[in-house]
Amino acid sequence: MLTLQRWAIVALMTMLAVVPAQAQVDPGSAERLLRRSGLWVQLDGVAAQVLQGLHEAAAQSGRTPPPGEAERLAAAARAAYAGDRLRSVALRQVAQELSPQHLPALFEWYASPTGVLMTRLEEQAAADTRGTEALMGEGQARWDTLGAERRARLDALLQASGSVDSALSITLNTVAGVRQGLASVMPPGEGPTPEATRALLAEQLPRLRPAYEQLLRASSALIYAEASDEQLQAYVGFMRSAPGQHLADLLLRVLDAAFLDGATELGRRLAPPPGPSA
Repeated sequence: MLTLQRWAIVALMTMLAVVPAQAQVDPGSAERLLRRSGLWVQLDGVAAQVLQGLHEAAAQSGRTPPPGEAERLAAAARAAYAGDRLRSVALRQVAQELSPQHLPALFEWYASPTGVLMTRLEEQAAADTRGTEALMGEGQARWDTLGAERRARLDALLQASGSVDSALSITLNTVAGVRQGLASVMPPGEGPTPEATRALLAEQLPRLRPAYEQLLRASSALIYAEASDEQLQAYVGFMRSAPGQHLADLLLRVLDAAFLDGATELGRRLAPPPGPSA
């Protein structure tokens, strides 16, 4: 799947869609698949993205947390969204929900030269430390130079992988943690409330999808620049296959669960300690 670590913080978390497990795979196979898919490495960068969102949200609001609270908020965010924590959620859900019948085909793809290349490109993109504006500017400039056939292949990959839905889900769940964290450290009445968040989403959510589609087009042009047309077409074929679709749907639910868990843990860590008993 496309790397999903650089999306603007603009929305609220969605409800987690839970699909009952029909069978389970062993934890070793689940971990191996997460590593081969690249998600294992990509989850390491989530905490940094949440911290960036916290800084941006505070700057946009024109308010800053009281002295000492910014450091407490940052420490809580790093702990709540730590890669190891998110991976434990992902590992558990993949072991419970992955259909064992698809494992051979999935491992065959990720062991293939094209599968290895695609994972490497996505991991490299996730580890890029340049700012979002610079990356998107470069990606858009590259997209503008592409021919119709190359653009069509990248669009097909975005559709088959469900990358727009995944990016929206990550953004929605991340902002839940961001706003919950800010509300927890601001003086009463100054932090964003759940009601304000819902109102914000009601206004902005319908406009998110077109913007994300363009954002991901630019990102895909940059991420997969090294891949040939034939390799891209093979990737699309894999993502459209039954095993590929099963994995894409599952990883979307995994990301929902991981980010919801992170937001919940952030709120727990920032909750004020109980007062002394009377």
